[in-house]
Amino acid sequence: MTTPNLYGFATKELAQDATIAYILAWADPKYSESHCRLHALGTELLRSLLRTQIQEADLPPIETLLVETQVDRIDILVRINTDQNAKRIILIIEDKVSTAEHSNQIERYKEAAENKYKDDYDQLVAVYLKTGNESKASLPPKKKCGRFLRRNLLGVLNKFQDTQNTIVDDFRTHLQNWEEDTNSWKSKSYREWQGGQYQGFYVALESTWQKKGNQCGWGYYANPSGGFLACWLSGEQGGKLNWIGTEDRHADIFMQIHDATRLTVRLGGGGTGKVTSPFMWQAFGALEKFNNETSDDIQIEKAGRFRGGWGAAVANVTFGEQEQEPWFVFDTNGIVNMEASIERLLRVQELLQKVAKHLTEQGAVS
Repeated sequence: MTTPNLYGFATKELAQDATIAYILAWADPKYSESHCRLHALGTELLRSLLRTQIQEADLPPIETLLVETQVDRIDILVRINTDQNAKRIILIIEDKVSTAEHSNQIERYKEAAENKYKDDYDQLVAVYLKTGNESKASLPPKKKCGRFLRRNLLGVLNKFQDTQNTIVDDFRTHLQNWEEDTNSWKSKSYREWQGGQYQGFYVALESTWQKKGNQCGWGYYANPSGGFLACWLSGEQGGKLNWIGTEDRHADIFMQIHDATRLTVRLGGGGTGKVTSPFMWQAFGALEKFNNETSDDIQIEKAGRFRGGWGAAVANVTFGEQEQEPWFVFDTNGIVNMEASIERLLRVQELLQKVAKHLTEQGAVS
């Protein structure tokens, strides 16, 4: 029988802050005998967070511990070994549920901790802890802080399913259910997908596309119509295969997916500012030309009115007889075949690179 879960009600980031801090507080050596499994869990979580920035061999033994929340707006602040006889570490945790880092939070919190405790620590460690789904492209860079995602947290919690602590058990179950919901796109018809499955599909798509050496990112795109979950895909990471023009003056041509199911080709101003309507017509004409020459099943259709802007849709893309269906490949039960879907995207990407090369040679830049 399913029982109420605390985290079905405690959904805010402050509740998660309190939970993480609560677990970490058990790492204090004074609990090693009275609550040995909770102490072991707290210690393992603390050391796992530190290992995102410190080698295992350099981790000091924990002699004293102070865990606080909302200190100078820092979500969780942990002071390890305040006694000068041991290596003193300050750990700051930027804890997120569904939102992403903004306003350079981590750097500001690091600076605040450095100023406040400048004489009281030997090393400062910052970690970005995220339980919700997020594009790899929007995660803080590793040189700035450690990353600790839901799968990392579950990896620790799943080792300690015998704590007999309701808070810990409910938190683990909550995160496990979230993980399973995210991954359920693999076994659920796309017609039944909701937010969790859209995100899970994008997570898998981003990972697979990047392994091909390409660029990808996803996130919520707000607009007057209510917005949608978008995914952006283009060519070689760090390369210029999707550039139209030169390094000094160029536009970008790329793919965008809307709520997982609709595929479009778009132009971005890149190094030129706004995209103009005449330039959109040039790009659409080149798309049609090269597609007619090379493809039997990719269908290119003009996307609305060409008004120009900072980013502008040029064409809708469908395949074969599936003009009223999503762009991806799926079986009779609506289950998506990721590998075959990626192959479709690679073919469109090849088409876009031909268009970019052709327009660059023509000297056509918005």
